Amino acid sequence: MQGKGLIKLILVLLLLVCLFSVFYFIPTGRVERDADNYAQEMSANLTGADKAAVEKDARAKYLDSMSSETILSIPLIAKYTYNDLKSQQLALGLDLKGGMSSVLEVDLQELLVALAGRNAKDVDFVAALEAAKTAQLTEQSDYVSLFVREFRKIAPNRKLATIFQQSETLEDINLDTSDGEVEKKLREKADQTVDLTYKMLKERIDRLGVVQPNVSLDENRDLILVEMPGIDNPQRARQYLSQSAKLEFWETYRFTDNGVLASLQEADRRLKGVSDTTAVDSASLNAVGPLLSVLQLNGQNGVQYPKLL
Repeated sequence: MQGKGLIKLILVLLLLVCLFSVFYFIPTGRVERDADNYAQEMSANLTGADKAAVEKDARAKYLDSMSSETILSIPLIAKYTYNDLKSQQLALGLDLKGGMSSVLEVDLQELLVALAGRNAKDVDFVAALEAAKTAQLTEQSDYVSLFVREFRKIAPNRKLATIFQQSETLEDINLDTSDGEVEKKLREKADQTVDLTYKMLKERIDRLGVVQPNVSLDENRDLILVEMPGIDNPQRARQYLSQSAKLEFWETYRFTDNGVLASLQEADRRLKGVSDTTAVDSASLNAVGPLLSVLQLNGQNGVQYPKLL
């Protein structure tokens, strides 16, 4: 009897867990139906391929706008956003839900070129890079190992140290350094690059809002495997994942620098007296004085303020 009671208890608990998991689909389903209705309204006057493209784009934008909105609130317990509930739903996977599967390769050829520095245009070095790229299409080995092998074939009487001894990134390499030691250092740098790319890619996918993605790293071949169930805009995801990071430098100002705050306050006071603030001429700006050092005139239509810390 005690055994039957335990089995019943387990079954009841499993049922409650299943019901609780299904419960997550109710509020998210409502949001997704609203997204479908919004997409149909936006494409009501279109037909054919244009209609399908507009519907898909409008639905994705609607869901993006709702990703951080609270759609379920349990008083005195918790509030859940759309992304919170989607992340806790049962994972259906690519077989049941469809989606996108990609294999991404980290371009280590550019890394070796950067490490070679001034010797990046060496004839033997360039030939070994191209031969390794070709061999990678039919072999399972990693790119660094293939490059070292091809370099030894092309230039059997040269040492790898002659290529990388002037590298500012690789340390302790001179003409006496063996090929094995150089290959080890190249492999370490390659592993660091692949690992950093893998971590950054996972962050990008998290920001993309994909529910329960599967991202894994094939360290032997420097490949990143990505599975994104339920994604309905593969082109957008492909562009988002493959785009290069962009580093920008902005000149910034503090409120205490060169009277910036006082100048902004003076500009605000003077602009209040202008009837049409959408068209500020140069004469009005000249009257502000010090503010000209931190403002840029956008043609004749207005002013663009600099970033302030």
